[in-house]
Amino acid sequence: MEYVTNKTEKKLVIGIPIKTSNENGRFQKEVPPLWDRFFRENMAGKIQNRINNNFLAVYTGYEGDYTKPFTYLIACEVSNIDKVPEGMVGMKIEPTTYAVFTAKGEFPKSMMQTWQAIWKSDAKRSYTTDFEVYPADFNPQANPEIKIFISVDK
Repeated sequence: MEYVTNKTEKKLVIGIPIKTSNENGRFQKEVPPLWDRFFRENMAGKIQNRINNNFLAVYTGYEGDYTKPFTYLIACEVSNIDKVPEGMVGMKIEPTTYAVFTAKGEFPKSMMQTWQAIWKSDAKRSYTTDFEVYPADFNPQANPEIKIFISVDK
């Protein structure tokens, strides 16, 4: 799968985290309920200083490669992280170089296929912070296009 390389600016995000892993299908079991909670409890509406209406899924705190535990955060990009709602965390995504992949098509199948391609790709992952960008008008039934930013060694 092809990708482009892109350097990003610093991002500040606030969201709800879980510690998970790809082992034994754990990610697939734990993440959908987190998204359900995010929307059911209107978490985005509780986050102040949002700079757009997109949603981010952030992968950080890797304890090794993609087979090891990491923190997954459903978040919104904000202008500052001074006021973090209870039960959420604020974090800074440092500016770095990313390999940017695009998942397009039937959701979530397209995401799983793209992540499998990422794991097999020649991109030299740094395992610092990766993120997916979901547009504000995200509709899983409309064959969405999701950008996946994978931090790479410079």
